[in-house]
Amino acid sequence: MSDGETMDDDDGATGSDLVVIAWFDDPADANRAASLLVERGVGAVLDESAPPRVGVTVLPIDAARAREVLSLPEAETTPEDEEQDLQDLRAVGRTWLVPVLIFAVALVTIPLIAFFIAFKSSGG
Repeated sequence: MSDGETMDDDDGATGSDLVVIAWFDDPADANRAASLLVERGVGAVLDESAPPRVGVTVLPIDAARAREVLSLPEAETTPEDEEQDLQDLRAVGRTWLVPVLIFAVALVTIPLIAFFIAFKSSGG
């Protein structure tokens, strides 16, 4: 696999959450790369959405391992990517807050209020 045969596309993604780790001009080379990844335990799928090139796609969590297996350079992150990652992390960090607040209100506050109402109504 020479540099002339592949073109890295770190931002390319197929219709799902798969990430294109390399584009190949020859479908046979793409098939060999995908087979090598599968043999090494990394699930790979061919992306034929940009003829005549064929891309090898993997899940984002497997992208670093796939690049290592295929001896491709590490994906470079840009400041925009890092900022987007931080925004995604902040958004994910807030998603737990609503269920916790509902839990606190439903299972702590409501029984306490019911207890005080019952206590006061019984003459206490």
